[in-house]
Amino acid sequence: MARSPQPRKRFQKPARRPPQPRLWGKDELLIDRMSGEGRGIASRQGKVVFVSGALPGERVRVQCTAVKRDYDEAAMLELVAGTAAAPERIEPGCPVYADCGGCTLQHWSLAAQQQHKQANLLAMLQPMAPGLVLDDPITGAPAGYRHRLRVMVQRNPDQSYWLGMRRGGSREAVAVSHCLVANSPVNALLRSLPAMLAAAPGLQGLREIEIDSDSREQVGLCCYFAANPGDRALAALRAAVLVAPVIALRVRLAASRKPRRDDPWDEAGDDLADWQELYTEGELCLALGVPADKSGQPSPALEMAYLPGDFTQTHWEVNAALVARALQWLHPQGDERALDLFSGIGNFTLPLARLAASVDALEGDASMAKRLDDNAARNGIGNIRARALNLMADSPGLPRADIAIIDPPRAGAKAVCEVLGGTGVKRLVYVSCHPATLARDTRILGDAGFRLARAAAVDMFPHTGHSEAIALFERASRR
Repeated sequence: MARSPQPRKRFQKPARRPPQPRLWGKDELLIDRMSGEGRGIASRQGKVVFVSGALPGERVRVQCTAVKRDYDEAAMLELVAGTAAAPERIEPGCPVYADCGGCTLQHWSLAAQQQHKQANLLAMLQPMAPGLVLDDPITGAPAGYRHRLRVMVQRNPDQSYWLGMRRGGSREAVAVSHCLVANSPVNALLRSLPAMLAAAPGLQGLREIEIDSDSREQVGLCCYFAANPGDRALAALRAAVLVAPVIALRVRLAASRKPRRDDPWDEAGDDLADWQELYTEGELCLALGVPADKSGQPSPALEMAYLPGDFTQTHWEVNAALVARALQWLHPQGDERALDLFSGIGNFTLPLARLAASVDALEGDASMAKRLDDNAARNGIGNIRARALNLMADSPGLPRADIAIIDPPRAGAKAVCEVLGGTGVKRLVYVSCHPATLARDTRILGDAGFRLARAAAVDMFPHTGHSEAIALFERASRR
């Protein structure tokens, strides 16, 4: 029996995309104040306009770059003729400042940047702690401070290479052979690496490289490929780049295009979140000076071994001051049990273990927890229990402790803060790379029985809008 024909589906036109809002071109605006990330704020026809490159009190000519529902964006072209620059405006020291998307605040004096970050932090935290007075900010050298730098790799038709930083507001690169904020070993390799890559054929899928130097001025490379280069290309890469001072090489392959969970300024725009490890060789080592141990005797510097591509604080001078401040505020006692949450390779765990009775170190990445175990053994520290635990999961099970340090990614530590009230923790230090999530978590900790006692801004990335913070919370006394 013949089947009756299926009825045809009615053709439907695809839905029309809403028209893109029209840019309004050029205009003259008066900058009233600064946004949290360091853009000038003006008003145009009753609408807020964020102006990159402009400072408070300046009257500027701008070019509209984006029109949003609630605000517009623009770039400063020049000061209006006959008007004065803001007193805190300075001449940028980097030749690619106008194009590079990294150090976008070089036109603003360092003192003004740091005061702004401190004031912005206070404004976020004061609603939860009305009487709060911030401690002095933690600062360091404004140039030559980066011991690691991630660059884009560009290949020319003649098989030569050049390296670049991401251009502001785009996915394109601007060529760099020297970075104002990178240290000497990183800059030396930035100059020599293109010629080294040219000696290794078959690297078509190479997209980015992280250059990382350690405390001994040895260098490691983490190479990010969008396509598997194959064994022959990997062998050629090893032969080309593993030449002194390069002692470590890591090769990763993009496994997905899911957005990154953590998106610090220096890795912004990287869509390739998950990586398959293809190859590792060698390791680097950072030395961290720490306060005296339980006996009050000076302690030797801690050695932290790691692989290029592992997370380490970029400004090592600021990091040392940050660790010292955290331990000073936390004031560990020899009979207290400690928690280190989001412990990484042991930046806070190792110095904390020299002062406390024991430390439970919890980290979401199992390989990092293993590295922490190895670093504890390397330094002769035996009172650390390191294990992998998803701290972003709802109601993570935390061991009981007397004190704690939390150093979460930009997403903050919402789930952890919700359960800390039941752990017995009396004092905790929260190290934040995103003050907005710190403000949110401060409210949660307040509900869990803690009060915000101290806080300070941390200028981990001078010349950028990226701001960090440290805060001390104490168990509120029960009445």
